[in-house]
Amino acid sequence: MTLTACGLLLLVGAGIGTGSALGAFSPSQSPAQLRAAAARARAAAQAAANRRLLADENRYVARATGAITVALPRRAGEPAPVVPAPLFRTPLRAHEVFGYVPYWLAGGLTPGDLTATSVLAWYGIGLAPTGVLEETGPGWTDFVDPSFATFVTSAHAAGDRVLLTVYDQTPASIAKLLASPATTSAELAGQLLPFVTADKLDGVDIDIEGRSQKLRSRFVTFVADLAKALRAADPSGEIVLNTYPQSAGSKTDFFDVKALAGSVDQLFVMGYDMYDPTRASANAPLASPTLGLSDVQSLLAYVKQVPTTKIVLGMPFYGYDFTTRSEAPGAESATPLPSSRYYSAITQVGRKAYWDPGSMTPYTRFRLGKRPHETWYDNPVSIALKTALAARFNLVGVGVWALGMEGSDTSMLVALGGGSPPVKLPVTPP
Repeated sequence: MTLTACGLLLLVGAGIGTGSALGAFSPSQSPAQLRAAAARARAAAQAAANRRLLADENRYVARATGAITVALPRRAGEPAPVVPAPLFRTPLRAHEVFGYVPYWLAGGLTPGDLTATSVLAWYGIGLAPTGVLEETGPGWTDFVDPSFATFVTSAHAAGDRVLLTVYDQTPASIAKLLASPATTSAELAGQLLPFVTADKLDGVDIDIEGRSQKLRSRFVTFVADLAKALRAADPSGEIVLNTYPQSAGSKTDFFDVKALAGSVDQLFVMGYDMYDPTRASANAPLASPTLGLSDVQSLLAYVKQVPTTKIVLGMPFYGYDFTTRSEAPGAESATPLPSSRYYSAITQVGRKAYWDPGSMTPYTRFRLGKRPHETWYDNPVSIALKTALAARFNLVGVGVWALGMEGSDTSMLVALGGGSPPVKLPVTPP
């Protein structure tokens, strides 16, 4: 509720009569009439707030679109623009480029992936409810394999920092983990430090994706205690925390970004999986004419609570395929959830791409058997727009889930860089 709306409600409660801010009230008005007037006032205040948000969104979108060399389609259903060279009118200022390296894609990284990035987060090792690392599964197997040491050496030779990602995305497990945050954070720090030292790593990335508001404050304690223990042993180690795009705009979200930002070096805002499961829609919309979840609205909220020097805007090198009930763009989905597709897999098929001017992302349409499909994704043009947006917000950098999903299309990496070489940071000496 806005301050204006709160003030108006206080006037109603005080029984202000004719000429009040809420209109021509009189002491004889019924409770129902007073409630209706208050509801109208709240609606008016919300409408005014929405107009301001939309104006802010349009301003940032105009700045982002003005930074690239592409003439974007204005009508729905027009062909997606061809990727030009160069993508940017003038190179954006140099910034950090954060790339996730899932263990199942690590073997396919190219020298171009290393050249185009600043920080590589190797994903990853699971976290048990007790705070110990799960020493099982393919992630662990690849981590202890000699090839991991080769990966670190190659990354450092290219000037890239290497972080180890620890993750937990299971609600029940996270609840147990945070039942005693002081104990489990100490356990995790004790587990991580020997690996960070032995493998010459530059820090850790924390990917604990909780959902419960009840655990919000406990997670703040967990992260603060973990960071304190890690820094006591390795003051130069980098600590990155993954957060949701909606987190800064909600006081009930699992991530209290304002409180968490003080304990970590950076927040990696996972600017994807923002699609609407009920219809074919964008995975990572740059904007939303209806003020739905988008990169712009996310960042407008984040920069009010977190220094821009700590915000990394994450982007997807993947999209989603929707089985739909009709062939209309943005049609109703015929299945509960869409299926993910790598960018390389989407483009290799060679289908005609269309442009959605609302989300500023491309999509394709086709039929599989008797069922219509729409695949919504990001390409070099939409990634360039997001990079330009991050620059307009003066963020420390951008990032991607995940390296390797782009295949051999180097223009995706160029779009992340904004036309400038990435900022390279000091790495752990060999």
